[in-house]
Formats: sequence, C-alpha cells, structure tokens
Amino acid sequence: MHVNVTQLRVAATCPRLHWFDARATAERQDGRTVVSRIWRKGGEAPGCGALFHTAVERFNAAAASSDEVLAALEAAGDAPGLQQALMRWFNASCLNLDALAARPVPLRLGFISAVQLYMEELARLAAHARAAGLPAAELRAQLFGDSRKRVDVTFHVGEDVHVHVTGAIDYVYFDPRLGKHRIVDYKLTPATSPNSDLFQVFTYALMHHHQHGTRPDVAVFYLHPTRSVREARWEEIEAKRGKVYELIASMVAWSDHAAGAGGLPPPGDRAYCGGCKHERSGACVAQLGHKDVGAWDRRWTALEATRGGGAPEGSERAAASAPAADEPAADEPMVEDDPELDEALAVVKPAVERPKPAPAPARGRGRKAPAEAPPGGTSARPPEAPPGSTSARPPEAPPGSASVKPPEAPPGGQRSTPAALDAGARPPEARTANVTGMLLGFDDGGAPVCVDPAVLRTHVSVVGAAGSGKTWMAKVIAEEALRAGVPVVAIDPQGDLVQMMEARPPSDVPPELHRAWEELRERMEPRILTPGSSHGLRLCLDPLRLPSAGELSHITNPALRAEEEEGLLVAVAANLVSLCACGGEEESQRTFLYQVLRHLPRAAPVRLRDIVAAVTAPEDLGIDDVDSLIRKSERERLARKLNTFVQGPSARLFSGGTRLDFTELLRPSKPGRVPLNVVYLNALSNDDEKHFFLAALATELYRWMITTVDATSGGVNLLFYIDEARDWIPAGGSKPPAKQPLIRLFTQGRKYGVGCLLCTQSPRSVDYNVFGNTSTKLIGRLEAAQDVERVIDWFTIEGGAPPWVAARKGAPKGSFVARWPDMPAELAGRAFKGRTLFTCHAGAWSPDRVERAVTDAGLRGTGG
Repeated sequence: MHVNVTQLRVAATCPRLHWFDARATAERQDGRTVVSRIWRKGGEAPGCGALFHTAVERFNAAAASSDEVLAALEAAGDAPGLQQALMRWFNASCLNLDALAARPVPLRLGFISAVQLYMEELARLAAHARAAGLPAAELRAQLFGDSRKRVDVTFHVGEDVHVHVTGAIDYVYFDPRLGKHRIVDYKLTPATSPNSDLFQVFTYALMHHHQHGTRPDVAVFYLHPTRSVREARWEEIEAKRGKVYELIASMVAWSDHAAGAGGLPPPGDRAYCGGCKHERSGACVAQLGHKDVGAWDRRWTALEATRGGGAPEGSERAAASAPAADEPAADEPMVEDDPELDEALAVVKPAVERPKPAPAPARGRGRKAPAEAPPGGTSARPPEAPPGSTSARPPEAPPGSASVKPPEAPPGGQRSTPAALDAGARPPEARTANVTGMLLGFDDGGAPVCVDPAVLRTHVSVVGAAGSGKTWMAKVIAEEALRAGVPVVAIDPQGDLVQMMEARPPSDVPPELHRAWEELRERMEPRILTPGSSHGLRLCLDPLRLPSAGELSHITNPALRAEEEEGLLVAVAANLVSLCACGGEEESQRTFLYQVLRHLPRAAPVRLRDIVAAVTAPEDLGIDDVDSLIRKSERERLARKLNTFVQGPSARLFSGGTRLDFTELLRPSKPGRVPLNVVYLNALSNDDEKHFFLAALATELYRWMITTVDATSGGVNLLFYIDEARDWIPAGGSKPPAKQPLIRLFTQGRKYGVGCLLCTQSPRSVDYNVFGNTSTKLIGRLEAAQDVERVIDWFTIEGGAPPWVAARKGAPKGSFVARWPDMPAELAGRAFKGRTLFTCHAGAWSPDRVERAVTDAGLRGTGG
C-alpha cells in the first residue's frame, strides 16, 4: 500500500473519507489516486495557500545559493531591517509582480500579509543567530540548505503488510537558538483544530527522524487570516508515535474493507458531516451504517497494555478524529481540489540562472551533529517497537537518494555535491575526481549532478519528446547502475540498446570522465539475448517455469503463499491465452488453463507439450466437469493452437536455445563483472510474439523475485529497463498481454530490490499506475501542452507543482530536470545535461547487424 501524508491527514480527519477515496480510486480507469481535499476559509478572507507554498518553496530553494541573501545576512543589524531586505529580494527574484497585480485585491492582501509574517519570523531567527556570532554563510546553510524535505518511509503494520508513506515538508532547518532541528508546517487557514493539524506534522517528524536521525521539534505556524503558533517537542512526538502506527494499520484495514477484501469497517466523525458530500448524498450511512459503527486496528495499544504500561493516552477514543488530537475538530468543508493551484504558477517566477555558489560553511560551534544515517535511509528501530509495527525503514523501503554526501554534513544537514559548492573554482577533472554515486550529468555551471544508486530501488521514469535525448539519459542511468554493481536486464524493442555492448572510443570521452569510462569497460559483461532466433544468445520459454511448493516455502503465511502461487499460475495461463488468440470466451479459456496448470505435476519441469496433452484430455488430470469451465469446441481450438507452438512454424519461442532463467542471467562469468542482459525483440516476426514474450519474461521475473530474493537483504538486486514503455503499458483501457505483469513489477519490485527504469515520449501515453510508483522522474523536452499538464499533475500530487515545469516545453535537446526523494535543495528545478555516454549510441541495429556484432565480440558462449 502506498499513501502520502495528505491521505493520512484525511483518514485522521474521518476514516470514512478514506474509505470512499479508496473505493473511488479502485473504480477509476486512469489509475489516479482520489484524495478528498479538506480546507477551511477564514470567514470572508480568501485563502491563498497554494500561492504562498509555491512562492515560499521557490524562495527557500533560491536563497540557499543567493549572494544577495548572503549579503543581507552579513549586514543584518536588526530583525526589521533584515525582514525588509529579504522581502525586496523575494519580490525581485521569486514573484511576477505584474501577474500578482492581476489577482483579486483581497487575495493579494492575504498573500502579502502571510509572506510578511513568514519573513518576520525568519528575520527574527536570523538576527538572533547573527547576534550570537554565527557566520552568515553558516546561517544561510542552516536556514535554507537542508535538502531533506522529502520523506519516504515504509511502515510494517502486520506480517507481510507494508505501507509506503511519502510526503513533502514545508520547512526543515537547524535552529541555532535551540541547538536542534525543527520542522514547520505553514497553514493559511484558521487555527480551529490545531491538534489535528499537529498530527500531520507529527507524522512528518517521525518519518524525518527515521530517515535522518534528527529528533526534530515541530510547529504549526498559522499565517492567515490571523497569526498563531502551535508547537510540540520531540519527546511528545515520540511518546505519541503509537497513534501514527495505529492510523496506518487501520488505513490498511479500511482499504481492504472498501475493496471487499475483509478488513474493518471505518467509523465516522460527526464533526465533519456538515461539509461532507457523502453525508449530503446519504451514501455514508446507507453504505456504512451509523457513524459509531466501525473499528480501528489497535494492536499497538494492546501490545503496550501487555507490557504493563497500560493503554497509551487517548487510546480509548473510538471516534475518528486525528490520533494526536485531544479535542473535537471543527467543521472543515471539503472540496475536490485546491482552486488556486493552477493560478499559482503564473505568479511565481521559475528558477533562474543560479549565482555562483559560496564555499561550504564550517560546522557550527559547539553543535553536536545528528547520528549518521544511510543516505535517505531510516535510523534504527525505535525502542520497544511492537512486532508488526515499526517506524524504522524496513529493507524494502525506498531510500531517499541524494547527491554525493560530504564526509561531514554542513550545518542544517545540507547534503550537497562537493563539486557543486565550488564548481567555478575547479577544473573539470577536479570536479569529478571524488564524486561517488551515479553521475547523471552536469548543470550549467559544470557541477556534477549525482544520485545515490539506492534510488533505483524505487523506480525511475525518463520522459521526453522524440529527439529530446531520453534514451541517451536512460542509457546513462543503466551505465551508472552497472558501475555501481547492479546487474541490468534491458528490453530493446528497436535495436537502440544492443549498442551498449560496444564501448565508445576513448578519444570521444572527455578527459575528466576517462576513469569512469574505464571502470565501466572493466566491469560490464554484455549479453545479447534474442528470443526465437540465433542472432544473439537464443532464449527459449520451454519448459515453463511454474512455482513449486518448495520455492514458496519461505512464505510463512499459508494464505499469502497460496495467493502468490495462484497469481503466478493465473499469469501464465493469461499469457498462453493471449498468445493463442483463439477469440471466443477468453475468460473461460484462462480459467480452464489455470485449472490445468494447477493439476499438472510439478516435480519435473512442465513442458508445453504436457500442457497440450492436458488440454486435450483434462480428465486424465482429474479435472471433472470440464464443460462447465469451457465449451468443447473452444477447448479443442485452444489445444490445436497450442500445438502449433510445439510442432508448427511458431515453435521457435518454445524450442532451441537456452531456457529463460534469471538466476543464470544475473550470474557473472567471473568475480567483479556485472551482467548487462539486453533482450532484443526486433528479431521476432510480429508484435503478438513480442508482447507474449515480454509478458512471459515479466511473469518469470516476478516468480524469480518471490522465490529467490531475500526481501530483507536491502540494496538493489537488479535494474529492469524497458524502452518505449507506451507500447507495452499503455494508458487507458487497452490491455496488451504484458501490461499487467509489468505493472506488477512496478508495484512489487521495490520490496525485492528490483528497480524499474522506463522511457516514454509522452507522460499521457503510459498507465498512470506505473508513474505513481516511480519515485524518481527525469523530465526532458515536452512538446504538447497536455504533456506539461500531466507532469504538473504528477508533482502537484507529490507535494506542489514546481515552477520549472512550464519551461520544459521547448527545452533544449539533452536538457533534463529531475526530482527524486531527498533531492538537495540546490538541484531542485535545476536543468542539467546528461554526461557523455560510455557506450555506442547510433541508429537502431537490424538483426543482421546484431548478429555480426555478437559474433565479432565473441559473445556466443553461454557465459557471455
């Protein structure tokens, strides 16, 4: 289950809102997540939350490297003077004042008032730090340099039940007055339910601590229509962490109930009924009964009681208010979306040319650095965490990757690329000499853009119009994965990726990249796999890989073990039916083949001819009343078609060559080598065979994952790269054979360390479920306005539409803007160009060209 903090906030407001959202999400055709937006207007004063958050996000990102802001901090004499200096720079650098002037007067006044309050608090904090002797450069890093605003943690809430929670923090910084980190959530709504609002920032704080070991205090800062602050110390947050776990566990149970899969019915909260559309329509009571009917998952409370500590505070509450709340919440009329969001981007300026960065500041005097945590990872499990509930990141949690981390993080936890701090003063060789992680490219100032290899585990998508350089960038990512020791399986439908078997001439590689080029050449072990042909290493799908009882024995839950086995058999049956394309009642054919596969003995490998024999005489397997499953005429037609893949001209997919085996594909021929397996589909004669083979390969990869990979090992075990994804995972109702097996890899792969990388020309063309499961996105040039809108929609859901998106339309070739979990602030919205490829990149290779290259390179041996 994957939710964001906004969804947690909605569920805490009223569990029935979450139930209706979960059901609406399941019913949508486009795969988008439905989230009820809850907001409050302050009397007659208009809200301006979207505009404020977008503008302040832009301000904080730009201030981290602004010479003007540094100068203002240097010259700071008193808080009012500094406030005015920051306001002047904010107006000039972050706002389109003409566009703001066109907005309604009440909204302008509300926005200006909120910004002034924000700057007042910031200036007061900064003036205090400067008066205490903190250097301006260090203060700037503490106030604006902390890039860890994205939170990304997976919670265990039961055996084999994991909830992946993501979110974006408004503001995190190191407060020199207190000597500790603080997280601030800004609200432009009345402070009518502060405890409910605190619950959301409590969750942010727990997640931030588990990723970075910060133990932050928190504050909810109400800026509009009146100013007020509600604060909480870390000790209070930690003491109430069980309520967060209970909410997350309950959300799983409520979602299951909404899907008709058991679970728990949700209770209601009358405090929100007045503004609820489900109440007005009568659906709430009609479908879920009286408001008091329903339950929470209280396993944490029960465990605490068994330890003698009694029930945690507030555990007896049956109503569905926020778990951190101790008072009734006020009415919050809800709407489907924030009506300001689309207009905010017109007022806030996009990112501009970055000023030359200042040198890294020294560490703060007398400050104790937070405990070191893995990049983007979580800290150790909290004391006495109950079984099945953990606030620590389990192995399958997606690490929030970042640029290369210096040996010592500067004040405020800034995790900048060392080269980015003084790029202007160093030659290219020096900028890349000590870079670790995956080197994607360089920004306009020549600073390396790097990302931790752990980001691959949470999937990557590269989007760009034809000719934008998206395949180039995706190949850079694949090369960097190989350099990091991650084996790659790449699906090549056209002949663009097989060229990776050939190294680019060293004379074409910039001197500063020679070391990395040599490293890839020494490590990469290329294999060109050609299903159904001998142009490369021929692959064969016979015998079929069906899961055995022994392979699934590590799954201790019998029900889950049976579900996994059933799912694999259903997938194999569906693949075979799609290949046969007999027409008629395909659902009956799939059901019948599933029963055949269930009854076939699996002590020995199952060959296709065994399936043909069983389809012809199912009674020999003990399948009774076959006519109730499938008509005799359809069964005979299915048997004849399957037999053509055993004895006819279409048998090439099931005969000759090497059996598809991921254990062998990922085994290097010698220590220190890393396999690159390129599956070249262009030698197959038609699209039906390509779709079938890819569906079979994705199904086999899933079987290998759940039967072979230790899900608790952590790390990245494989990068699965699929080019031209729209052909295989199209948006809308179209369901080619490979679509569901591939979507399953994107939804389940992160748990097993199988990262997925996809490329597509148009973000509208690929199923939304896939993009919803990719935590890292690289956006190249976009051509259609609809594509720009789709990208804005992605980032709006993930925490606010960034101002740089509109500039992607018509962007230069090879230019990309990226977003990944825990991205450094100086890279947010910053365009960069991909580095030089270390392998060949020319026109697509034909099957004959592939054959010649494989032969010349001596890659026909089974070892690669």
